[in-house]
Amino acid sequence: MFRSSNPAPDIVLFEMIDRQSDADGKAYLAALEALAARRDPAILIFRVAGFADQDHEIRKQAAIWFKQNRDRLNVFAKGLIRVDEGHHHGDGAVHRHDEEDPEQSNFARMLPFPVKHVASLDAAFALARDWPPSDR
Repeated sequence: MFRSSNPAPDIVLFEMIDRQSDADGKAYLAALEALAARRDPAILIFRVAGFADQDHEIRKQAAIWFKQNRDRLNVFAKGLIRVDEGHHHGDGAVHRHDEEDPEQSNFARMLPFPVKHVASLDAAFALARDWPPSDR
């Protein structure tokens, strides 16, 4: 399941939970377009739970979107907070991240703003309220 919402004027919440249907994939791409249309930057909270298996074509389209918007990401986003809640890739190995685990992926290194991990949605909202974080 995928859903997006705006719990506050400067917060965009993307939730990717368990297996993604075709409709979920289309909703994800539409949410990315809506994010890019923002005039004021928001903090993106990305909640991932369970086996969030996504179609290859959707991943490909999302990668194209990121390449097309790379130079203007900081126009509509001022940070990314990732919440991993029992997220795995179907291999049984659950990913665990918390505030002490900085994002070190190539994806995070290309972003023009901080990327943080937290253990819960409540922690993500608390961090978003106190944005920007004290360290990158």
